[in-house]
Amino acid sequence: MFLVVVVERDIELIKRRMLLEMQRKMLAREAKKPAEAVDYYSVFLEHLTEDGREMFNRAVEQYGEVARKVAVKIGQLYHLGRLSGSLDASAVYWVFQEIGLPIRMETRIVYKKGGEVKSISDMLKEEEE
Repeated sequence: MFLVVVVERDIELIKRRMLLEMQRKMLAREAKKPAEAVDYYSVFLEHLTEDGREMFNRAVEQYGEVARKVAVKIGQLYHLGRLSGSLDASAVYWVFQEIGLPIRMETRIVYKKGGEVKSISDMLKEEEE
């Protein structure tokens, strides 16, 4: 009985040593491999829809490097699998709005009457004359 317990302990020790040795070898192989540099900015751009890209370009025009840093962080989330799907214009707008960087949009009010399109400023000018 005592001999069986000793043999089982020896077998367990041998198994653990072999497992540790295999783990060390795997870690050594992984350390030798050059780390792949992932371009998170391009990962982010791949997940934008066409209108999302336009909205992001507006953000870059207004906020420059800060917008690019936001894109890198979102690209990291995509790379890690924490985000999925694509970002459209409203999602991009919402992300920047939430972090305190509202994207300003150019808006125009136009008036259509009888096939004629006039801006609201032109209509007000005509009324003043």
